[in-house]
Amino acid sequence: MTTLTIKVPDMACGACAETITKAVQGLDPAASVKADVETKAVDITTSVNADAVKEAIAKAGYTVNPR
Repeated sequence: MTTLTIKVPDMACGACAETITKAVQGLDPAASVKADVETKAVDITTSVNADAVKEAIAKAGYTVNPR
C-alpha cells in the first residue's frame, strides 16, 4: 500500500470530495480516501500507482497539482 497526498485546488465542497472519493475507489475499492475541502488536500492509501490515481481524479473533472 502507498500513501499519497494530492492537492486538488478546485475541490470546493463536500460533493466535490465525494466525487473524488468515488473516482479513487473506482480504481481501488479498498482505498482509504480522506478529502479536506479547507486545505484542498486528499490523503489516499491505495495499492494503485500515483499516476493512475491522479488520472482518475482528473477524469472526474478536477485539477491535480503536480508534485
